[in-house]
Amino acid sequence: MAPSGIGGAHQIGAGNGNGIGGFGGAGRSSFFQRFVYGPVFGWLGFFFRYAFWPLRRISDFLLPLGEYEGMSQTSTEGASKLFTKYLEKILFVNTDAGNDIVQLFSNKSYADLQQEAASSDALIMVFLHSPYHRSTEDVCRRLLCSPSMVRFMTENKDRVKAIGSSTSTSQGASLSHSLVASSFPVLVLLQPVKRSSSSSSSNNNNNISNLGGIAPGPVKLVFKAEGPTLMKLTAMQLTTLVTATFQKHERAVLEAASRKYEQEQATTLRRQQDEEYQETLRQDQERERQRTEERLKAEKEEEERKEEEQRKVMDEANRLDRAKALHLDEPPKGTPGCARIRFRLPNGKQLDRRFGANQTIGSLKAFLVLYFADELPENEPSSSSATPKKREGTIVKRVAMSTNFPKRIYGGEGNEESDDDKTLKECDLCPQAVLMVQDLDA
Repeated sequence: MAPSGIGGAHQIGAGNGNGIGGFGGAGRSSFFQRFVYGPVFGWLGFFFRYAFWPLRRISDFLLPLGEYEGMSQTSTEGASKLFTKYLEKILFVNTDAGNDIVQLFSNKSYADLQQEAASSDALIMVFLHSPYHRSTEDVCRRLLCSPSMVRFMTENKDRVKAIGSSTSTSQGASLSHSLVASSFPVLVLLQPVKRSSSSSSSNNNNNISNLGGIAPGPVKLVFKAEGPTLMKLTAMQLTTLVTATFQKHERAVLEAASRKYEQEQATTLRRQQDEEYQETLRQDQERERQRTEERLKAEKEEEERKEEEQRKVMDEANRLDRAKALHLDEPPKGTPGCARIRFRLPNGKQLDRRFGANQTIGSLKAFLVLYFADELPENEPSSSSATPKKREGTIVKRVAMSTNFPKRIYGGEGNEESDDDKTLKECDLCPQAVLMVQDLDA
């Protein structure tokens, strides 16, 4: 069974009902406390502070602070060095063991040591003693400087930061008050408490002031042995208890690190999933955009195709309408002033027809256009040498005509309409002529 006064889980620096390291819980103040007693005592305190200020300055001059009094950086570091000198004195440091234990205790101030421990998740071992207690030297030799404790502190010097101080110094007295030490010597293990990023700065300031200004942040009391309880322990018992507390602290640190790692991994996984989702969403949107563009392009091409087809139909209709407007019926056989024209078609066939001498080259082209389009009037005389309406082959739309001798071309490429207004008589195609028909689109 563990001795009384050992262990615990007090958070030093955060006020609690027991008054450890801070103020006790305060009930709701009454009306007179808030508006009568409070203001009256506040003004009285203000008056006496300024009334006795000259006496305070005189006492500070006549009775200055000692070397280890006050909470300055020099004073607190001096208090830590004073304890190491005390160990050297009582141990008669001339052996390796004595040197080891002296070197394991820090010469820094408690505030600096706590910052160092907080940055590395290390425990803080604090040994407080009173120079007037007759058992202090025995506890230091038998327990604190025992081989088992030296071995433990040496093996874990990076994980356990040790500091000693006397209650005759300001640092020791402040630590004694914060730890609520009732008897000496006292050995405690403190675990720095990391504050979350959401903690307000006002709470941090309160914790520092509650500790008397010696600590930059809150700590948790995980082990405490003081006075008779500490003196009854053997070196092995103390080492076992300290080791068990240290192992529990290490497990907690590992669990916290594991939780932090899992949280980081979960955060990373969520971020990766979000990035993959965003990338998938972007790809889907890109594919949808491409499909929309392709659909709009296809619709536009289809619309352009239809417009082109309609334009071609209209052009063809206009072309046939112009040809029909120029087309005249074949003059009867024996009509004076006629020209008999023999057309030699591109497919080798021959086509004979009579035309008036005053008809134009455009009339000949119109006849050929309607012939190839199979659009001749139904009342075409049966005496005509034109072939039946239904013919095989490609419809010729743009034609040119030429004579063999003398060589002359009517409506050639680039000059399709240059000769359209000339009459057959002007072109010497009367009374008869042979014209070779050319397909300009071939």
